[in-house]
Amino acid sequence: MKRLFTALLLVATAATARAQQVGYAPSRSPFRDVDNTMEYSFSMGRFSAGSDPAGVAPQGGPEFSFLYGWHAVGPLFLTSSLSRISSVRQVVDPARAAAVRTLGTAYWPLYAVDGAMALSLTGDRTFHDVMPLLNLGMGIISDRHTQSDIGDFQFGTRFEFVWGATVRWIPAKRWALRADLNNHFYSMGYPQTYYVAAKDGTTTVPTQQSKSFWRNNPSLTIGISYLFSH
Repeated sequence: MKRLFTALLLVATAATARAQQVGYAPSRSPFRDVDNTMEYSFSMGRFSAGSDPAGVAPQGGPEFSFLYGWHAVGPLFLTSSLSRISSVRQVVDPARAAAVRTLGTAYWPLYAVDGAMALSLTGDRTFHDVMPLLNLGMGIISDRHTQSDIGDFQFGTRFEFVWGATVRWIPAKRWALRADLNNHFYSMGYPQTYYVAAKDGTTTVPTQQSKSFWRNNPSLTIGISYLFSH
C-alpha cells in the first residue's frame, strides 16, 4: 500500500509539472486581468427607430448615454445607463383629408433608463486587451409627455427589453473604449381616431392594422470609459 501511494504521488507530481508548462508565460500571455471593478462611461451614437405605419412615433436620431458598470463576480457584470435620443416625430390630425393630414414635424426627444446583466466571453480578463460581452436587460423609455396630441396619439412612458453585445478595449489601467450594439424592444399603439374615416373616406392607418404592436429599435454607440475601484 505504501508503494502504491508513493507511485500515485509521483504520477500526480509529474502531471502537475506538465500542466504548469502548458500555456503562456505570464509576460507573454494574451490574457490580462482587469483590476478595476467599476466603470463610468460616456458614449454617443445613433438610435434607429423601427417603422410604424402612421409615421407618428418618435424617429431615430443621435443618442447620448451615460453608463455605470460594476464587475460583480467572474464573467458577470452589472450595468445601469441613462440615454437621451434627439428625436423628431410627425403630428397628424386624423379628421383631416389625407393630403393635409400631416400638420408638421415636432422635436420630440426620448429618454431611456435601463439596467442590464453582461456576460464576458473572456471571463474577468481581456484577450489582447479586448473584452467582448453579451447584454440582457430591461428598463423604461419615455418622451416625458403626459397629454395626447391633437390626433389623440400619445407615446408616453413604456417598458422596454434591451439586448445586444459590447466590445471593450482596455489598453490602460484607468481608461478604455467601448462599443455597444443594442436593441430596444418596446410596444406602441394607435388611438381609435386613427381608424375613423375622414371626410375624404381615408383613414390614418389601414383598418386591419393592430392597435398595439412591438418594435425593434437598434442603437450603436461608441464611448470612452474611466475605470476605478473603491
